[in-house]
Formats: sequence, structure tokens, C-alpha cells
Amino acid sequence: MDNKKIQAILQEALEEEIPSSDIHLWPAVKSLVAGRQTNQQGVPKMNTPFMRRVPRIAVVVLAIVALFILVLTTPQGQSFAQSLLRFFSPAEDTLFPLSDPQIAIEPENDSPTADAPSPLLSVAEAEAQAGFDAAELSFVPKGFEYLGARLYGNIVSIEYQAIGLGGNLIITQSREGYNEAEWDSVPAEFVVAVKIGALDGEFVQGSFVVFPNATEATWNPDMALWRLRWEKDGVYYEITKFGDVQAIEYLDQAGLVALAEDLMGQ
Repeated sequence: MDNKKIQAILQEALEEEIPSSDIHLWPAVKSLVAGRQTNQQGVPKMNTPFMRRVPRIAVVVLAIVALFILVLTTPQGQSFAQSLLRFFSPAEDTLFPLSDPQIAIEPENDSPTADAPSPLLSVAEAEAQAGFDAAELSFVPKGFEYLGARLYGNIVSIEYQAIGLGGNLIITQSREGYNEAEWDSVPAEFVVAVKIGALDGEFVQGSFVVFPNATEATWNPDMALWRLRWEKDGVYYEITKFGDVQAIEYLDQAGLVALAEDLMGQ
């Protein structure tokens, strides 16, 4: 969206919520300026750089008010706010309809319940096939055991499993961005901006889920799924923690950021 379009949207939203005929800010500003320009004896003072900035301050205040109105009350503003997300795709709502209502079916005893994962490889083998050097942690996080690497297309996935089962830690890296589906999107208000050293990142807890007999997926912010995303030198990173058994429950937002900093050598 170019500057002219943003300016037009701001102006339209501001006029809708606060008509220009109702704004009486300038007389107050003029009164402030007049009061500042006389000393206690009523003798006019020299105009100062501070006083020359007062009208600019008024303009900035109006712009901030307009921006808040735009974001909170207009579809254009909400869309603009969502577009500020760098790493997670913004969901339009906290729920979305399913294309086909899910029906619980008991599987046959000898039938698989999920597609088998890609075979485990060494990191060196995964790097050779993906065509780039993958970053690795300098240690195995407490409560986990190292499994190895897998390759999904050109995405390198380095995986750990909670000791005694009940959780996983997965570090994915790719030069092609993230494989996104509607299930991976996140309502913008649940995305937390974080810093990984000097790098910008985004953290999310939660996931879309389907409750029994539901015909729509609903965002559950308490789901035991934590994701941290960032980018460096053209490689897109994600650390995902599944499960919250006692051995790994310590690994929260701060814990994932600490792992990311180790991964980046920071």
C-alpha cells in the first residue's frame, strides 16, 4: 500500500469517527503558544525552537489518534495491522469453517493412523540434499533426547523427543519460507514480537483445533504448542515445541528464545 493510499484511509477514518467540525484543537494550541510567549509581566518573549515545534506536535497527536481509529474500527486498518506480521500468516478470525465436517472413525487395528515421517538422516546428509548449511544447537536441551534430521522437500528438520515421550522439539530451516496452510495461521493479537539477539522474531502459543462434532476450527490459545520464527541471511527458521510433560514444561517463550540465540551463535 503506497503512502497516498494510507493517507487517504487515515483521513477517511478520522473524518468518520471525529468530524473536522468537532475538532477544536488549534485554538487550544494557539492559547498555549500565546501563554508561553509572554513572561510573568506580560512582556512578549522571543520565539524559540520549542514553540515552533508546537504545531508539529499537534499534527503528530492527530496522526496517532487517526491511526488508532483506523486500526481499531476499520477493516482496512485491521488488514493493515495484520500485514505487519513478518513470519506468521494472520488468520482472519479465531475460527474458520471446515470444508468437510470431521467424522470420528475408529481405525482398523492394522491400518495406519498417520502418514509415516521421512526417514531420519544425519544433519550432513540433510544439508547435502537441501543445498545449504543447517544451524545446530550446541547442546541437547534438558528433558530431551536427540533423534536426528529429516528432510521434507528442501526443509531441514532437526528433531528431539521428550525423554519418556509426551513431547517433541523440532527445529526447521529452509530458504523457501514456511509451508503454510490455514491451520498454521494465527490471529494477529496472539503473535508476540521478540528479539533473538539483534534479530526480530515472532512467538506464538496455541493452535486451531476441532472440538467433537464441530463444523469449524477454533483457535485455542492454551494448546500445548509453542512456535518461534525468525529469518537470517535468507534462511527461515522455526522452533516448535509440542507437549507439556513435566520434564520439558520449563521451555516457555524465554526458553525458546534462548535456544534460538544458541542456534544463531549469539
